[in-house]
Order: sequence, then structure tokens, then C-alpha cells
Amino acid sequence: MVSWAIMLAAILLTVLPGSAEELVVAQEGGTGEVVTVPQIIVTATGTEAPLAETGVSATIITPEQIEARKVTRVEEMLRTVPGIVVNQTGGRGGTTNLFMRGGNANMSQALLNGIRLNDAGGTFDWATLTLDNVERLEVVRGPMSALYGADAMTGVTNIITRKGQGRPTFTYTGGWGAHSEKGQFISENRFSFSGSAKDRFSYSVAFSRLDDQGFQRLNNRFWSNVLNSRFDLTPVDNLSFTLTTLYIGSRYGYPTEYGDRPPLPLDPDQHEEASKLLFGLTTKYTPVSWWTHELTLSTYHRDRNILDPYNPLPGVDIFGGSTFHPIEDRSALDYRSVFKVPLLEKKIETVTTLGFAAFTERLRQNYTSWGVFPFYSENTRANRRSFDFYFQEQLAFWERFYLTAGFRLEDNSAFDGTEFSPRAAAAYQLYETGTTLRAAGGRAIKAPTFTEQYYRSTVAVGNPTLKPEKNTSWEVGVDQTLWRDRLGLGLTYFENHFTDLIAYITRPWPQPSFFGNISEARVRGLELSLQAKPWPELTFNAAYTYLLTAVLSTGGENAGLNYQAGQPLVRRPKHTISATLSYDRGPYHLTLNGLYVGRRADFYYITSPAWVTSTGRVMNPGYFLFSLAAAYDLLENARYAQKVQWYLRITNLLDQKYEETYLYASPRFQLISGLKFVF
Repeated sequence: MVSWAIMLAAILLTVLPGSAEELVVAQEGGTGEVVTVPQIIVTATGTEAPLAETGVSATIITPEQIEARKVTRVEEMLRTVPGIVVNQTGGRGGTTNLFMRGGNANMSQALLNGIRLNDAGGTFDWATLTLDNVERLEVVRGPMSALYGADAMTGVTNIITRKGQGRPTFTYTGGWGAHSEKGQFISENRFSFSGSAKDRFSYSVAFSRLDDQGFQRLNNRFWSNVLNSRFDLTPVDNLSFTLTTLYIGSRYGYPTEYGDRPPLPLDPDQHEEASKLLFGLTTKYTPVSWWTHELTLSTYHRDRNILDPYNPLPGVDIFGGSTFHPIEDRSALDYRSVFKVPLLEKKIETVTTLGFAAFTERLRQNYTSWGVFPFYSENTRANRRSFDFYFQEQLAFWERFYLTAGFRLEDNSAFDGTEFSPRAAAAYQLYETGTTLRAAGGRAIKAPTFTEQYYRSTVAVGNPTLKPEKNTSWEVGVDQTLWRDRLGLGLTYFENHFTDLIAYITRPWPQPSFFGNISEARVRGLELSLQAKPWPELTFNAAYTYLLTAVLSTGGENAGLNYQAGQPLVRRPKHTISATLSYDRGPYHLTLNGLYVGRRADFYYITSPAWVTSTGRVMNPGYFLFSLAAAYDLLENARYAQKVQWYLRITNLLDQKYEETYLYASPRFQLISGLKFVF
């Protein structure tokens, strides 16, 4: 039955290929004529541009879509984006990775208002990043190192926060519910305050407290405190300042050493405490209409502490207790100068971007173990810096043909020499038929992590001479609008060729294992999406991704379970399908979302109480998930309240039993209900 459903959906989407551009449909002047408002994207070129003119594969998740889903975390919205697979280990709070276009989890950048959130080397855990104060999400797929530097190997996700407008507005949203497993409690409390003063100063501040008791029988509680704020100041018309701040504090209890499937034992006190802090100040100055200066200064601090007290229970803490405490800091500068010049009576327009970026990254890390073996401790200290120059040219011919080309020269102390990352994209619009043809390609790099370069222990060592990982990629696509722009379709074919992939090379003891640039892989894929708005109150979105991955070589070395020559990359399904149906009329709001993730390669690693290690590759079965969000406006435009709304959110509606990560159970049926007040 499942296979027939997949085939039917694939055939349907092949007949109706999808578009990367979300349709915005309106009634003009009350005449009943349907017009399309072009979507503006910033992330694709670093400047505001209509999405259809950029030539890239991109998805914009709008405020209306975020509001309709009633979810709390960014990763929950990204699961419906073509080319993206999200993998969560266990319940909420567990390590959450994003795989974009078949790349590794550390090969795409996460940005907040254009400011990098990733750790050194690209690692980013999406478990605690919430939608508080978020206006929209911009996802650009493809090699983006030319504009954003190392680690933008397969794309970028830019989280753009809300700019305050109008009179002061206070919003409180409170939701409470439970897991179906033993009724474990869930609560979500979210606050926001926003407004502006005389169009010169605006503010938008949001705070959330999330509590989830988890679904395991012990030690599975997660909580987080998130503060996300944005302040904008425009003292004069041609000068503006934007201050972005983000704080995340969290704690997660995870009772799983190698998995949580019985008879594997659970650890009663292993947990992680973490915090992230970001400050960013962006200054824009436009001395003349065709010339803009933009300078962003930022600092990012991440403190992660994994504590596992020694517990002598059978099968628990086989190697003793331990603490692992890495702290990373980054200070960054990004300056760009943008020139916009029309030529030949505006028949040709050019936008030139010249930029310079620099950053320093620092690591302080401590590992301590005790209990079974004698006390052991190791400390790692490392730092590196980067100086980059980048250039980009955007050309528009007769408002029909668009070219974007650029490159980046990156001098990063993480690797020897200067890396050259080019990229180009083209789009051609046939307005008569509503067709857009596009193509893009380029080269991108990813820097090694601190662990891969500087880790030191008795059994493994880092490799300071590592080269950056590389991706040479190209794509072609077509977008089509039909039915007076009520229907949007699109199709993209892409290929990624990864070289110099860093693998953990194992050696028999007493030789230390180490990291090396030994692996090569190829990814080919097809992305299809469909957006339809047959009536003003009804919206339908669907996406399908077909992905083929293969490890081409490991250089004859033992690269472990991640890289095996001739085998697919782990945790990348061949088929992924998502669909969202939203109904919005008057006080009634209803959204149904479905997600299918196909079977995919995974691995396991288990050590018995007798210190016998069992490892291997498996095929993790596919799964269907359905979620439902409903809301009803109880009160609107009253004397003291702009709105009072009741809402309901059900996750895993059909109580599906599945594992996103092999051997780690995922949450079953969950129900949360609450109220939203806007004053």
C-alpha cells in the first residue's frame, strides 16, 4: 500500500513539476482579476531581488505558513523544503541534523539575519533554534561559498527576524499537552513585544520557555529558554543600524548510550547543558542612490557541557563517567559595497558587489573520565582566522534575461593556501507563457572542524594538515505558472561531486586513528514542487525529492561506517515527499501536513558490558507522519485585545512507530492545545 502511494505521488508530481517560488495571489482593485506579487529574496545574492530573477533553487517560508503550522522550532518548518532531510536523535532536544541535497550535516550554513550561526567547520545542531521573532525563512540550495564562504557547500538557510511596526503590541501564546507515552507533560510559553516610533526606531523582542518531559521512562526531560530580539534605528533616510541578538539556554536529559530499544539499558543521569549567545550590528549607508555601504560586526559564543556521572548499573557507563566541555567563540566582520547602475535607458541593469570578510575562531575544550579506568583528563586549545575577498556581478537584460556571477578568495589558516570559490546562475523569463528557465553551478568548500584538526587522545589524533572538503555542483531547472498564476510548478535536476571528504581512519591499536582527506562521493537528485491556490481560502503545497548518493572512493583506507566505497551515504533517503493543505476563512484556520521519508542506510555501534563492540550498517525503514494544526479566533479587535485565539496542534497524528536514527525511538502521538493573546 505504501509503495503504491509513493508511486502515485511521484507520477503526479512528475506530470506537475513544482516551483521554487511561493505564489502570492491577490484581488486587484476589487475587480476580481488575479495578480501575482513577485517574491523578494535577499539570501540568493545578498541584495534584494525577485526570486525568479536569481536563477537559483530557493524556497521562502512566509509568515502565514509559519503561523498556520503552529510549531515552535525552525527545523519543523524546514522538513517540507525540497532537497532537505532533517534527522533527530530521539525526542525534542536530541541532536538534530539537517542534510541538504545529500551533503553532510555540516555542509550547509545557518544564518540569522545574514550572520553565521554554525560552529567552526560547519557543525550546527537545530534542536533548540525556535521560531520566536522570526519573520520568514529563506533557503537557497546549491554551492554558496562564493557569497558566504566556507561551510556553505550545499546551501544556506537564512532566518530573518521580524522588524517592529506600528503601535506597541504584546503577544502571549501558551500551550500545554502531553505525549501518548505515559502522558508525559509538554508546555510552551511564548512572549513577544514589538512596535516602532515615528518610523525612525523599531523594536521586536521575543522570549520562549519550552518544557518537554520526554517520552522515555526516565531522564528524558528537555527545556530551553530563548531570547531573540531585533532593534532598528534610522536617524536619517540614508543611514540605518540593525542590532540582532540571540540567546539560547537549554538542558536535555538523554538516557541513551547506543540506543534506547530494549534490552539496551538506559542511563538515569546523563545530560547536556548548553548555551549560545550572538550579537550582530549591521550598518547601512547610502551616500547616493546608486551606491550602498554595508558593514556587519558580530560575535558568537557557544558553551556545551555533556555530563555523564559514573553509574555502576549493569550495562550503563561501561567505560566510566565523563565530562566533555567544548567552548567556541567567533568574532567576525563583513563589509560590502554595492553599486546599482542602469544602462541603455534602463534596458540593461547592473548590480556590482565588492566585499571583504574576516573572522577569528577559538576553541577551549576539556575532556575528563573516571570510574572504571584511572582518572584521565585532556585539554585542547586552538584558534584560526580567515581573510576573504569576494566579488559578484548581477546583470539584467531587457527585464527578461538575468545573469549572476561571482567568486570568493578565502585565506583561512585552517588550510594552506588561498581557496577560489566561483559561482554563476542564469534565468530567462518567458512572460508570454509564464515560464522561467534557469541554470546554476559553482564550487564550494568546507573547512575542517577543530576536532578533526586538533583532537588528541591515547587512541586518536587530529590532523593539522587537512585540506578543505570540496563540492563541484551544477543544476538546471524550469518554473511554470498556470491558471492565472493560481498554480506554480517547477522541476530541478542537480549533481554534487564531493572530493577531499574528511573521514576518520581507523588503525589497529596501539597505532592511533586519525582524520584524513580520503573520500569522494557523488549525489544526483531531482526536486519537484507544486503550489496551488484555487480559492483565496485554500492553499496546497507539495514537494518531492529523489536522491541518489554513492561513495566513489575511500582511498583504500578504512573510513568506518560513514564512508564505504560503492555504498550510499547514511541517513539520506532516496524518496522524500511532503504536502501541506491549509484552509483559512474567517475565524477558522486548519492545516494538515504529511511527510514521507523513505528507507535509508544507517549504522549502529554497541559495546556490551564485556567490552565487546558490535558495529554494522542497516537499512532503516521509511515512515509516514501526519500533523494537524487548527485554530479559532475567539475574539478580534475588541477594546483591550486585538485577538484572542484558541489553537490545537497534533503531531504524529496516526501514532506512527518509527526511528529517524536507527535504534533511537522517535516520539509517538502528541497533542498540545492553548491560547494566543494579542494586545
